[in-house]
Amino acid sequence: MTRLRHRPALDVRVEIRGELPREDAEYARSRCLALIADLGSDAHAARLRLTRPRDRSVTRPAVAQAALDLAGVGRVRVELAAVTGREAVDLALGTLAGRAVRLRELGDIGLATAYESSYRPQYAPRPLAERRIVRRKSVLLARHTPERAVREMLALDHRFHLFSDVLTGQDSVVHRMPVSGGFRLVRAHSTARLGGSGLPLTESAHPAPRLDVLEAARQLWLTCWPFVFHADPGAGRGRILYRRYDGHYGLITPIADPH
Repeated sequence: MTRLRHRPALDVRVEIRGELPREDAEYARSRCLALIADLGSDAHAARLRLTRPRDRSVTRPAVAQAALDLAGVGRVRVELAAVTGREAVDLALGTLAGRAVRLRELGDIGLATAYESSYRPQYAPRPLAERRIVRRKSVLLARHTPERAVREMLALDHRFHLFSDVLTGQDSVVHRMPVSGGFRLVRAHSTARLGGSGLPLTESAHPAPRLDVLEAARQLWLTCWPFVFHADPGAGRGRILYRRYDGHYGLITPIADPH
């Protein structure tokens, strides 16, 4: 007797924020279902958040953040912006599909993703006096080699990735260098030679500066960098103050490993 294997119900979640028509949510859901169907049984779940803020100061106000869970691979994610909601959905899901296929077939997202996309969401201009830390996130840092941290950063479409370096045990960050298409590693307290690496990864000659949050915010404002990696003057842990696309700031701090 032949036993039929039934695929579990597809887990697709779509969230709409801001000034967007309800029809965009229905369109996004149908596109997510089509993407999962095209990728086959390896695709377990899809998430899509479509946002259009009231601010009209940016030229691509519709932002689509899409993520997909693939069996044996993990999560792959993209965040891209366009003029309309449907354009943002098509752009994000099309990019996500290409990256998912490459990850599944080659096990690598590809170094071309190191360069900043011209469809990256834009920072909304906000007067300095109005900027606040509107999101604080405490995370248990994964233990990675710097090379593994870079590959995870690319799969998640982040500009930086905070992790615990297995070589030194230190809080560390890897980040993109958009002009060169390479990557940079900074550790919280000291430097160490990387040794061989298959990636264009360079190491900072200096550890992270010790800054309180106000000093980090000042440096973020003066440099216009997307983030500032710094060490807490008290606890000594590495943390990141970063710019949000709404013009405010976010703060990522590590928590102690219970083990």
